[in-house]
Amino acid sequence: MQALRRTSFATARAARLQLSRQCRRYAHDSHHHEEVSESFGLKFYIGLATVPGLYFLYTFSQSGADGSDPALTRMIDSWTTKREEWARINTLHTNLVEQAAADRHLFLGQKPNTNIDLKTPEMIHAHSECNIPAGGILDISKTVAKYTKENYEAQEKKLQQLRDGTLAAEQPISTKPRSTSNNP
Repeated sequence: MQALRRTSFATARAARLQLSRQCRRYAHDSHHHEEVSESFGLKFYIGLATVPGLYFLYTFSQSGADGSDPALTRMIDSWTTKREEWARINTLHTNLVEQAAADRHLFLGQKPNTNIDLKTPEMIHAHSECNIPAGGILDISKTVAKYTKENYEAQEKKLQQLRDGTLAAEQPISTKPRSTSNNP
């Protein structure tokens, strides 16, 4: 098998060498090449268009007869924003950030609601009934009503303080220095 393989490779190698040794002929007797007309090229036309373009740019950038700004300057100014516009935008942004900070302080200064709304209040009594005497399960609806009422009154008090402007969370931070002396 090895001998057959060697002879097939040797034959292929010899055939490849013979193909590469064939000389090429460039002679033919058919037609000649077509005539090619050469143009001036893109660079010529760009250079030609530069001269009137620069002239128009020069006239466009000159001041008007009445001393007004050049047309090019007026066009650039129409695309840029004015200082007054930037000042208005910055003021609006500052006011929005201050309002957001005030709202955040309002929410952070408020105590969380301790009233827990139960989906099923009867689950309070879902426990082992060992060691509970007959009739010993208490009715806590009065207790729930009492604490709900206290929570509602506390919220109303905070709302009234907010309306009056006396809510502690809404007051500015005092920057008075603390006195370290014991004198009143």
